[in-house]
Amino acid sequence: MKLISTLVLGFLFFSASSQQLKLISNYSLGIPMQDMGKNIQPAHSFQAGLLYQLPGDLKRLSVGLELGLGMYADERIDQTFQFDSNNSTVLPVDYSSNVFNANIQLRLNLLSDKKFIIPYVNAKGGLYNFFSMVYIGDPNDNGGCHALEQENLMDDHTMYWSAGGGLQIDPSVFSKQKQRGRVMIDISANTVQGGTISYINTKHLMDAQDISASSEKPLNVQFINASTQSIHEHTVAQVYTSPLRMLEFRAGITVKLSDK
Repeated sequence: MKLISTLVLGFLFFSASSQQLKLISNYSLGIPMQDMGKNIQPAHSFQAGLLYQLPGDLKRLSVGLELGLGMYADERIDQTFQFDSNNSTVLPVDYSSNVFNANIQLRLNLLSDKKFIIPYVNAKGGLYNFFSMVYIGDPNDNGGCHALEQENLMDDHTMYWSAGGGLQIDPSVFSKQKQRGRVMIDISANTVQGGTISYINTKHLMDAQDISASSEKPLNVQFINASTQSIHEHTVAQVYTSPLRMLEFRAGITVKLSDK
């Protein structure tokens, strides 16, 4: 949080004295790769931030701050929990898995701002956070198992870097009357790599008994038998740990906020 606060204060300073400040906003599709691709679905995120274009001879170079929030799973399945040799209970389990990232970045335009289509390359570095909420519902029968904690959070983060390139396109390039505006269409592709991170497997959700038999690390929750008051554990999800590897595609807009 200290890093993010410092970056925000720095951008407030840049805003007061900037020659050119831009708002960036886009939709991001993050496709998990390698081991991560076997375990979770693509992440759909919304990204927003600021770019400060350096003055003078460095005007093709911009520095930026960006924040993103998204989701890679939102599912409900009925899980069967066996609490003794003869009795079992079926409970609805909701899985909500999300991502958050914050980064600082450098962007280099390969052509001048006077062009209607401007290719660029960029490099980013920051923090990537995966967090999941598992909510366990109540049983239909009063004598079944109840979770002692219905909401269970799985949370982990890692530092990451990203590199790629894209295009800024002035919408007027598609019209007969070409006149530069403040809004540019922005499309890009990036590779994302980071350290090892733990997350819930949501690509192939399994029943509780099958999860317990798997070789992966279990996420266990304590249950209480309403009839006998005995407390025991059940597995509600698989926890995987692998390096952060994603291929990211983005589409959005860049808006020029000031031009002095």
